[in-house]
Amino acid sequence: MTLMRHEIDLSSPPEAALAYACTATLWPEWHPSSLAVRAQAGPLPAGARFDEDIHAGGRPGHLTWEVVAYVPGRRWQAVAEGDRGLRLVLTYEVSPVAGGTRFVRKLDYHLSGWLLALADRLVLRRRIERESAVSLRQLRDVVERAGRG
Repeated sequence: MTLMRHEIDLSSPPEAALAYACTATLWPEWHPSSLAVRAQAGPLPAGARFDEDIHAGGRPGHLTWEVVAYVPGRRWQAVAEGDRGLRLVLTYEVSPVAGGTRFVRKLDYHLSGWLLALADRLVLRRRIERESAVSLRQLRDVVERAGRG
């Protein structure tokens, strides 16, 4: 498994920041890998299922998600299975800081097969790392531009 952790401070309160981030239909607004999401509107509760079309690490794909935890204002977690043997766990955690929220995004993923594992080690991991960092900067920009929170 490959684990990535990124964090950023947002000017909105924790509950608003997490509610926005776990509204999967909004992911294409701020995450460069998310092309389209088919889900119910609003923050997705535990048990919700949804589909996402992605282009991550330079590769197109499809993910089928299930939300496994949602504690408003604190934590949201979902697991996904993708085509081509991709499995991942995505966790968002928020905590209050002076002036707003510390937002932490954890991505834990596994690519099956030795060829994909090699590609991840050589190329994909760096691309996904960059995309993840960009996603948080864009999340901050979108949230602050819209005055969410």
